Amino acid sequence: MNIKAGSLAFLQPAAVFFTAHTGVASGTMTTEDASAASALDQQAAFSFAIMSDHKGLSSEDSERFAKMERWIKESGDACVIGLGDHLKIGRPNTFLNFLKNDPWWHDNFYPNVADGENEYYGGTQDAWGMGKPILEHIGLDKRAGILLGETGCDYYTKIRVGEYTLHLIQLHFPDHPRDDHLSFREASKRFLASRLNEIEKGPRDIVVAAAHSISGFWVNQLSKEDKDLVAEKCDLMLSATTHHFERKKLSEYGNRGALMLNTGSVTYPDSDIVGSVPGYIQVHVLDNPLRLDVKYLNVDLDDRTLPGGEYAYTKFVGGKTIYTHPE
Repeated sequence: MNIKAGSLAFLQPAAVFFTAHTGVASGTMTTEDASAASALDQQAAFSFAIMSDHKGLSSEDSERFAKMERWIKESGDACVIGLGDHLKIGRPNTFLNFLKNDPWWHDNFYPNVADGENEYYGGTQDAWGMGKPILEHIGLDKRAGILLGETGCDYYTKIRVGEYTLHLIQLHFPDHPRDDHLSFREASKRFLASRLNEIEKGPRDIVVAAAHSISGFWVNQLSKEDKDLVAEKCDLMLSATTHHFERKKLSEYGNRGALMLNTGSVTYPDSDIVGSVPGYIQVHVLDNPLRLDVKYLNVDLDDRTLPGGEYAYTKFVGGKTIYTHPE
């Protein structure tokens, strides 16, 4: 079944999707050409994107962002999930006008409130919780089906795509203040646990939990009970802040449980890490069996080319994760 974006039936009026692409190295990490990407679009029931850490840039002032925007449109992704640092104080922040002027992005972008947003609206990265106006900027509070947490930055939404339901939990865990207890507060942890416990996961449910974080891996800040809840209930656990796409694991789960990823950066890869490239994540949802084809796409390449190795994973919903294209 191939559900096109125009035929999606959501709980809220706007289309909803999350992006999960990051950059891939050229050469050996590229396994297939652009025609293979188009074929995957057609094979999938639907797809969504995940992106982060672009510091206020948009298609107006970033060729990398413009390429991501074009590929998302060409793919028919239903929505974009953001992992924070979408804004940066002292810069043009053309992304705000981009969101205001592009109806699709205004209605289908689901941002995370991180330190970049706190800094932009609150004057300093330590201004915890002050970044919530970005949610108002896209009218998130007016969308049906949105449940806001007590912090005003955490939220949960449920999206129906044909016979599928995508559950998204966004948490406020900025990388400032540089103290986990101050940045990742108990209210956010309670919100996460409550929402996960309420989800009655069926054969067509996909669960995603996301937080920006200090170190790029936030699940270790949870209690053992809540850590197990995330690993066992979620299909994707997303972090950001490091500007480098990579997979993380809990040693006690290995290849079982949630696929845990850092979402890299669309525009500012970590120049100190060899092979760190600008990109975003694309997730194709495939059936029989239900699985997520998760790839980090390098926006410095000319075409949307499918990567291999450590940039491409297949997560079987309710099962293990494998490399999509083992090297």
